[in-house]
Amino acid sequence: MRHNDKNIKEVLNEYLAANAKVAKGYYTSHIDEIWKQEMGPIISGYTSKLYFKDGLLKIYLTSAPLKKELSMSKPKIIENLNAALGTNLITEVEVY
Repeated sequence: MRHNDKNIKEVLNEYLAANAKVAKGYYTSHIDEIWKQEMGPIISGYTSKLYFKDGLLKIYLTSAPLKKELSMSKPKIIENLNAALGTNLITEVEVY
């Protein structure tokens, strides 16, 4: 019987590193979850929709003052979300 010294997280990370197309889909599917974790319940409560494609994250909000606030914080949003994802997937943010 063969013994494997790698846990499932290590195996998954290696697989994602070797398969860019699969990795993109994997990380894209986690953006909603990461948004809620990183932005907290108040901001995620005002978020009506998130849309991600080709490095662009579109954020749809229901609060005008929050739209203005987040529009001024785009670089920080990109930095925080990419850090949580563990990859530089998001290159641009638009707030609506």
